Amino acid sequence: MQNILIVEDDPIIGAEIEAFLNEADYAAKWVRSYRAAHDLPKEVYDLAILDLNLPDGDGMALLSYLSATGAKVIIATVKDDPGFIASALDRGADDYITKPFDLRVLRARIDVRLRESEVGERKIRTHRDCRYDSTRGTIEYRGKVADLTALEFRILSYFICNPNRIFTREQLLARFWDERENYVNDNTLTATIKRIRDKTEKDVITTVRGIGYRME
Repeated sequence: MQNILIVEDDPIIGAEIEAFLNEADYAAKWVRSYRAAHDLPKEVYDLAILDLNLPDGDGMALLSYLSATGAKVIIATVKDDPGFIASALDRGADDYITKPFDLRVLRARIDVRLRESEVGERKIRTHRDCRYDSTRGTIEYRGKVADLTALEFRILSYFICNPNRIFTREQLLARFWDERENYVNDNTLTATIKRIRDKTEKDVITTVRGIGYRME
């Protein structure tokens, strides 16, 4: 059974989606806020349906967080502005649906994205001596589960899933930072990468001078 997270502050819409998906044999869980989604016990969701207009936090930051876990993300929005939608897709969304929508259309979009996951994505990614298991939510380094904080885990898993790709500091800050600095600011980005290196090896994430970082 595939796990779906619903982040929707409207109680009527959220309850309807949750009931509909559970009846369709998904394991759906609905939460109403940014904080509730962020504070969930560490689980691996196959897909998330995300309302970006949350009352207590930055929906774009939550989008980046969910995308970094490996989950497919469909944004549900009342906005039909192409710039807004393009920005969400750039930040990691896999699809979008404009409110109001038919639940049958939402399910069809979910099925398409989950089929893509089954065909095109591995549950386990390996690079160098690191092994990222998105199903278990673990990273192993040289055969042992790495003792990582939540932020270290998100950043290292992102590099493992994107080997040899250079990320600027600005790209990493945009992906993992929110306005309340719950994820990372410029100083903590440097410190977090240093801690990842200390817990693995010094060059697991290399510095590209004047540009950013990559995992070679």
